[in-house]
Amino acid sequence: MKFKALFAMMLAGALAASAQSQGYKDGIEYYKAGQYENALTILQNTFNQAGTDKAMANYYLGQTELALDHKDKALKYFQDGVAANPECGYNYVGLGAIDLLNGNVKGADEQFKLAQKTAKKNYEVIVDIARAYYKADPVKYAKEVDKYLAKAHKDSKHTEPSIYILEGDMLADQKEFGNAAGKYEMAIGYDNHNPEGYVKYANSYFHVNPQFSINKLKEFLAVAPESALGQRELAEKLYEANFWKQASEQYGKYINNPNHFPQDKARYSVLLYYGEDYPASLKVAKEVLAQQPDNFLMQRLRFLNETQMGQFDQAVKDGESFFKNNPNGYFTSNDYTTLADAYSGMGNDSTAVETLKVAADKFPENGALQQQLSATFTKAKMYADAARAYDKYMATIEQPDVNDYFTGSGRWLNAGATAGDNQELRAEASKKGLEYVDKAMAEVPDNPMLLQRKARLIMAGNNSKPNAEVVAEYQKLLDLLNKDPKNADPANPQNELNMYKEICLFSIQYYNDIEPDKDKAAEFSALYREVNDKINGTTTPAE
Repeated sequence: MKFKALFAMMLAGALAASAQSQGYKDGIEYYKAGQYENALTILQNTFNQAGTDKAMANYYLGQTELALDHKDKALKYFQDGVAANPECGYNYVGLGAIDLLNGNVKGADEQFKLAQKTAKKNYEVIVDIARAYYKADPVKYAKEVDKYLAKAHKDSKHTEPSIYILEGDMLADQKEFGNAAGKYEMAIGYDNHNPEGYVKYANSYFHVNPQFSINKLKEFLAVAPESALGQRELAEKLYEANFWKQASEQYGKYINNPNHFPQDKARYSVLLYYGEDYPASLKVAKEVLAQQPDNFLMQRLRFLNETQMGQFDQAVKDGESFFKNNPNGYFTSNDYTTLADAYSGMGNDSTAVETLKVAADKFPENGALQQQLSATFTKAKMYADAARAYDKYMATIEQPDVNDYFTGSGRWLNAGATAGDNQELRAEASKKGLEYVDKAMAEVPDNPMLLQRKARLIMAGNNSKPNAEVVAEYQKLLDLLNKDPKNADPANPQNELNMYKEICLFSIQYYNDIEPDKDKAAEFSALYREVNDKINGTTTPAE
């Protein structure tokens, strides 16, 4: 359902962001942040780009496949990595990790020794060996994990950031998120360009203090502005924290990074729609559909935006196509109501009503839907249907207020006043409308509009003619109005002279034609002339 909150989307400059990326390094960042599918996509897409270190790309492709439990694919990548550069120690770590998983502890130890020999003074390799043991079995290989972590601490003099990342991950696995965040912050302290430290720190703190996490990611982007991971994580955190304006701006920058994902562009379109920047949202939706014509969400956003922009003919065409082309789609009540709005916008109220009827059947507990259906019935002059739909809407409200009751009474007044010779409908309309009025008057007893509505409803039930009960209610209304001289003062912009006029007209009709009383008729006739003169600014001679 469309969000009701209003967001002023200020996107100037967002789409002008330079289209830069870190190439395959973005994939490494996604792997280290634990987002393996995203890592795999980027590493594969950037593998043949100029500047890609094939040995390192193979290593992280292998580690990613290993994390996804694809050992055969991982093995091939590690082997290719060794072939690309035998002096790159990382791929020996990967081969050793597979040996561990296969139960070949001796073979793993040999690979790890080779890794350290070819990557002297590379402390991250030592930490990756510890991580290999930890992933294989943290209990069985606890001593080995501690051994290599201690070695990394000693050799790096406690300055290697990846040490604290692994220690933080181990604490996070034990649900010690506060302590884990402390470790991630230590990693950042030793390397302020450490992406996984920032991202994992932000994830650890987000549900405790979203703004703190957001600020941490902004801090990272200040030193690494081209990081696709940093751009996306900041956009996601802003989105999750309901900072719609900032989220849309950040997504606008992020989707210009070549290493963005198609689903993120769709998310951007949704954000723009929720922020009521319909032209921009429609533009992005069409761009996605040009590449993915079956994208369900973008088909939805296309006709939703067109409806909001007043492009009703096109909205109906695309809306009908949206329903037709997705027979098994999960449609929301907003899909139906928006299509109904489009039909109504092009003057086809009857089809709008039928569409809303379908929606009402599918979502009987949706009060807002019944409310809209009632309004559409009213617009189509189907007043009895409008009143009954409003009753269903009222049944969903826990604590209706005076305005709710007043509107309900109006729906039934319309039904009764237009019922013609249908006496059954007139009686029903009068009865139900008066029930609403009585509930409203229980909260606001001395309200002129409610007294007027009550008199009109009684009259609607009496073939639109005044009777003694109607005249009695009008007399109560007259007495109430007379308590404040401003009500009859033409200089008062909020005067009630037309209400006075209505009282007089029906009282005159009653005392002349229904229950003759010359004195009463003359009294109201004189008052009518006085009121009419005030309205018209004239003077009528007394009879």
